[in-house]
Amino acid sequence: MSTPDQDQLLRQLADTFINVANDHTETQDNNIVNTAFMYAAARFCAFVAASKALSLDDFQKKQLQGIDFFTAEFKQMLESNMRNYEKQFEATEQLPYAKYMKKH
Repeated sequence: MSTPDQDQLLRQLADTFINVANDHTETQDNNIVNTAFMYAAARFCAFVAASKALSLDDFQKKQLQGIDFFTAEFKQMLESNMRNYEKQFEATEQLPYAKYMKKH
């Protein structure tokens, strides 16, 4: 169960990672930064799962369960953020983060 303090901490931590990614978009393509960000998240998820395992056998037995958990969590977060971005498009013509959205 999460509390308002935990939710605020989660968002603050996420913002620090997003700020680093945004800084990288100044010199790198958004797609490369996005892929690197997802790869880093996947690596860290695998680390967290491995660190909770009691043994290699335990880790191997729980891998599918972990993958299902992380995938479901990511999907829920992505859907929520997509809905939030829809609201941004409706709210104004000039998005506050438009500088990060490169025109192609």
